Amino acid sequence: MTLQFLGATEQVTGSKYLLETDGFRILVDCGFDMEVRNQEEFQHPFNFNPKTLDAVLLTHAHIDHSGLIPLLVKEGFTGTVYCTYATYQLSRILLFDAARINLRRSRKKKTPNFYGPREAQESLDYFRPIGFEQPYSLSDSLSFYFRQAGHLLGAAHIVVQAEEKTIVFSGDIGRPAYPLLPDPEPIPAADFIVSETTYGMRVHEDKNAEKVIGDTIRKSCVEIPGRLIIPSFSIGRTQTLLFLLNKLRVAGKLPPIKIFTDSPLAQKSTQVYQDFVDFMNKEAQEFNSRHGSLFDFDNLIYISDMNSAEEIDRYNEPCIIITSSGMVKGGKSEDHIMRNLENSYCTILFIGYCAEGTLGRRLLDGMATFRQFGEEYKVNARILSTDVLSGHSDYNDLLNFFKTQNKHRLKKVFLVHGDKEAMENFKGSLEHNGFDNVVIPKLGQRFELAEETSLNFRA
Repeated sequence: MTLQFLGATEQVTGSKYLLETDGFRILVDCGFDMEVRNQEEFQHPFNFNPKTLDAVLLTHAHIDHSGLIPLLVKEGFTGTVYCTYATYQLSRILLFDAARINLRRSRKKKTPNFYGPREAQESLDYFRPIGFEQPYSLSDSLSFYFRQAGHLLGAAHIVVQAEEKTIVFSGDIGRPAYPLLPDPEPIPAADFIVSETTYGMRVHEDKNAEKVIGDTIRKSCVEIPGRLIIPSFSIGRTQTLLFLLNKLRVAGKLPPIKIFTDSPLAQKSTQVYQDFVDFMNKEAQEFNSRHGSLFDFDNLIYISDMNSAEEIDRYNEPCIIITSSGMVKGGKSEDHIMRNLENSYCTILFIGYCAEGTLGRRLLDGMATFRQFGEEYKVNARILSTDVLSGHSDYNDLLNFFKTQNKHRLKKVFLVHGDKEAMENFKGSLEHNGFDNVVIPKLGQRFELAEETSLNFRA
């Protein structure tokens, strides 16, 4: 039985892990790498033959975990993609959106077109959703099941039973007591764990999310009659934000101003969240029963017009604009922000991670001016950030994730899906807590799990 690491090694995006056992080849996640290093990797993201795969096990719908599934099918995969029911519904939305972006990027930059809407549609025929905690056998000695991971609607830890060993793939681990979502479930005692480390050296702000959002609205739209722009990821983060705004409304703490949600993708995914209310946490289910909806309330306006930024810009009253992408890397959020950078009555609130090279990152780093198409813009808008809505476990939560483990049984821990510095920090913390065999795999590195050795790798 071997495990090879084909993505999210010493970086956050591009999760792909190849498990070969009992005559089966299983790919856990098939994510898009947003940090590709060269044109060769961009054109050829697989270093295996998709035709030889038997199955894909998908932890959740985010593109850095699911975004290459249509390409996998396009290049010959004929197996089955297993995921939870909510992950399937969200993947339908996300993969079509990714297909649209792929087409636009390939035409604009003359790069290879990974796949379009037709390939995205065809790939959905290979999906087979199954429930949480429902064991599924691939052979007499190979089975798996999904366990609640929090983080995103439908997100799962994957527990694989193979050759009398238990291998756990954490996926992205959610936060306890997070709005809308159930807490992540503890994993069983394992022989091998592949764990994310996104916040392997950070602790989240210990603040009340409703109060942070409510105070920001009051200061940005009431005390100063301005506009509040919130770049937000369309799936997951936007639904959490809308739920908090609805709770503020019920508590009488939301001013009577218009809230524009400018993202067709967010509108579609919000409906999926509403449809899966029975999979939410107890607080969300009770709120929905009392008020009839998690997300729908007065003054909330969904925008689908392509020229929405220009239209909203003409609205002169205080307002809130929720728009994607969360990192301000293209998308409608860039249009809104470019129109308001010089507006001293505008506040821009970042509620998620912004990668290096994005406009969001530069604004958070204190950029004073911005040049685009020969024009220079002064940054007069107020730039704020908070991580109270982050859907990832922080350093302490990650340590708690391992507390259920028998240190004598656990043969090896593999750390993935994090910046190298975060991985190294968390590796040291695990070793300090008595976990002896912690590895940070290199891209392409393969391990023989029975013998606990590294066979080969390419840097």
